[in-house]
Amino acid sequence: LGSSFQTEPEYTDLVYRLALITTLVRARRSMAQITREARDHKVAEVIYPLMQVIDMAYLDVDVALGGMEQRKIHMLARENLPRLGFNAPVCIHTPLLHGMDGSEKMSSSKGNFIAVDDSPDEIREKVRKAYCPMGEAEGNPVVEILRYFISPLHPEITIRRPEKFGGDLEAGYDEIIKLYTSGELHPLDLKNAVSEYLVEILKPVREYMEGV
Repeated sequence: LGSSFQTEPEYTDLVYRLALITTLVRARRSMAQITREARDHKVAEVIYPLMQVIDMAYLDVDVALGGMEQRKIHMLARENLPRLGFNAPVCIHTPLLHGMDGSEKMSSSKGNFIAVDDSPDEIREKVRKAYCPMGEAEGNPVVEILRYFISPLHPEITIRRPEKFGGDLEAGYDEIIKLYTSGELHPLDLKNAVSEYLVEILKPVREYMEGV
């Protein structure tokens, strides 16, 4: 945990040293996408990226993984950590997903996300309640989960449906999206399939977390 080292004098000294070689404009820019919804900006917004960079050094991070909103902080780390005597991390960025409520992005502070250690019932409930407008794929969090998490692992996706609604469907991602945007695939059927695949994909994580 960060709290195990963030109060150490050596850590604070590194934050100060990083602050001396980072311009105010650069620090603010690194947080621009993360804090763009804020109305009353705080000084902490320029301290946060500095601490995140030094956290990478303290945790011996070789590969920094984060959403696209983290890329400017990661670039700050790549450029300035070597100047402090540390290795520059490799950075991998993932697409930002819309929140389950349809808002711009998933956020733990808004509660519109699926946690990797959510129970199967929690996952099913969150997906069931998710924003998933009929026939619309753009900005649809359920479709995004299907695209980025499920289809790379399952080229052929099975969607269970009652016979009276067309019976089971097995198709690739592109075909499923065509059916969905044409109105031939109902949001509830898509949600049910996404829920079950997501429950299975996250099973190893849940089991690991339960044993910690």
